[in-house]
Amino acid sequence: MTLSDIACGESCRVLRLNLEGAALQRVLAMGFLPKLKIKVLRNAPLFDPLEVLINKTMVAIRRSEAALIEVESL
Repeated sequence: MTLSDIACGESCRVLRLNLEGAALQRVLAMGFLPKLKIKVLRNAPLFDPLEVLINKTMVAIRRSEAALIEVESL
């Protein structure tokens, strides 16, 4: 399951980041770390980007990048 599959209001745990290079560095800098619990807050108009809560910080991530972040539902 990937982050893009998680519905609004649901929480999940990051398992793996299937990104490379600058994209990987960007999501790491935003706080997406393996084993971290996150929550999808909402989808923007046209479903892109996703708004995600990470440790009391709201971040936006493109759905194309979210599709490369493996998660498990909680």
